[in-house]
Amino acid sequence: MNADGSRVSFADIIPYQHAHYFNWGGRSVVHAIAQFMLASGIFFGDIINSIGYVALALTIYCIANKNNKVNISLFVGINLMIWFLVPSLVENIFWITGSANYLWGTLLIFLFISFYCSAFLNNNLKDSRIKRIVMFLFGIIAGWTNENMAVAMIFFVICLMLLIRKEKQVMCKWMLFGLLGGVVGCAFMLLSPGNYVRNIVELNALSSGGEEPAYMFYFYRFTNILKIATRYFLIPSIIYLVLMLLYLKFKKDNDNRILFLSLLFAVTAGVAILAMVAAPIFPERVWFAILILMFTATGLLYANLDFSVILLKVPLYIITGMVTLVFFYSYWQSLNDFRRIHDIWGERERIILAEKQKGVKDVVVYGRFKASDSWFVKPKTGDIPLDSVLWLQNACGRYYGVNSVKIFDK
Repeated sequence: MNADGSRVSFADIIPYQHAHYFNWGGRSVVHAIAQFMLASGIFFGDIINSIGYVALALTIYCIANKNNKVNISLFVGINLMIWFLVPSLVENIFWITGSANYLWGTLLIFLFISFYCSAFLNNNLKDSRIKRIVMFLFGIIAGWTNENMAVAMIFFVICLMLLIRKEKQVMCKWMLFGLLGGVVGCAFMLLSPGNYVRNIVELNALSSGGEEPAYMFYFYRFTNILKIATRYFLIPSIIYLVLMLLYLKFKKDNDNRILFLSLLFAVTAGVAILAMVAAPIFPERVWFAILILMFTATGLLYANLDFSVILLKVPLYIITGMVTLVFFYSYWQSLNDFRRIHDIWGERERIILAEKQKGVKDVVVYGRFKASDSWFVKPKTGDIPLDSVLWLQNACGRYYGVNSVKIFDK
């Protein structure tokens, strides 16, 4: 919805994505999803987005809990890890463009690889011409979502196919067609003219004006990513290692495929991190899909523990229960924050429109939002940086029909 009341229509999706592909980026699939949700309006867009989150959580659960009984604590644990360990949850789930890029992009990739996981764990030998065509097309869609995750997805599928060979299972042709589709989709995305345009713009924004060898840039990116990983990847890795030790001690059966699949998800998360070396920037929201890979690896181990062992079952349930109580407090705190910022933006909009009526072209509003904070709960929302980011000030201005909108502290 634009400030003048007009709505971006469904008919705009194709021409907009054509322009996007050639002028800014190659993620046509996820940006088409973003436009679809925006064109659906606030209510229906939020409903669609909520369905996407539930679908992703269920897909992770189904992969991790394959061939097991219903495991409520596993499903709860998956959602708790997402809530507490994803560093930029608002941008990944609530912001529509971010959600389309990361939540929906991850969902498409996980739905795609779930077929391979099911075939690996169940020794599913069903094959047909229709399935090959469907998997090829699905591969194109999944591979055309997000650069580092598409590379990680292709790595995952190739390794899983090698594992299928190692286990002396039959290699179905639909697996090869799906892999080929993933490569094609990834190529369409990476080779888009818009990707080169965006890459140059972002590199110029990072450049200090000096010239340095290309290998120095990538070396710097690699070392910087390792530093960032200690902040966002360390705790999930520790949780995974603890579950690995518990699994090796208290595993339900001797099926090595669970261990292999879990390790593959964990290694694929590492590949997704390393793929970011080629990207000029590494924003917090990129960690979403990477961490989802780790959560799935952890869930596979948890789901296949022998919970008949009381000394294992009771402590894990107590820990899950305690973290759930913290979640309720965190959720209540975040809900109040969302209500506050909703009211604040209502007042801001009234001021901006009043200034516009007076003929003011560069509107300044005072009073920035500060989220609630506590020593064990990270805020889930925050204010738009309209105090410092020029292009956001200008974009907000265009939305309201003025030159710019700036928001400063009182």
